[in-house]
Amino acid sequence: MEAIEELAVQPCTSSLYLRPFRLSYRQNGTKKFWDFMRTHDSVSILIFNTSRQCFVVVKQFRPAVYMCEVERHHPQVFQNQDKETLASLENPLPAVVGVTYELCAGIVDKPGLSLEEIACEEVWEECGYRVSVAQLRRITSYR
Repeated sequence: MEAIEELAVQPCTSSLYLRPFRLSYRQNGTKKFWDFMRTHDSVSILIFNTSRQCFVVVKQFRPAVYMCEVERHHPQVFQNQDKETLASLENPLPAVVGVTYELCAGIVDKPGLSLEEIACEEVWEECGYRVSVAQLRRITSYR
């Protein structure tokens, strides 16, 4: 796993992937607020390798998981979170603390392709397996 270097945390003022919103409402006469994130739709694929008789998962470095570990070990990184820029960390943790094992997945960002076609592309891109739409079985969907 590659080393993590030049780690710095700062506020995110815009993102292609996350859009923060604040919901305001009144419940039983009390004014309330709730913050939430709107994200892209996505597909996730549970892959079963029939010749090896096993499930296939994707091993990935996830910066959000990494930063949870950074915060746990170095809470000072987030102490000035309202400032323009936050602290730099001179001795970052090893990248392995941000590694996850997860389903093959991807965002729905290819106009003109069905969810199934996007799923097939993700299986090829992330795992190197060519699958057809006919080989897919929908397990569930939500949203």
